[in-house]
Amino acid sequence: MTENETLKNRLAELSKQNTLLADHLAGMCCQADEDTPSEYRTEHFRSTMDDAYEYLEKIGYFKRGKWKNKLKQLMLQ
Repeated sequence: MTENETLKNRLAELSKQNTLLADHLAGMCCQADEDTPSEYRTEHFRSTMDDAYEYLEKIGYFKRGKWKNKLKQLMLQ
């Protein structure tokens, strides 16, 4: 296997891992939103949730206007 092929394989593996991590992060955020009423969240919890949602939108996980459908799909799993 050439060095270029090795790098392509590694990139594909990292891409799969990133997608899996984004799936888990989105699922965890959805569950936390459902399970923890906002009045019981600490400031750290709220800011971390906001950061997670912003990150998921930044990487294109939640497309504009389509993220609510993605959240519903995750909650049904």
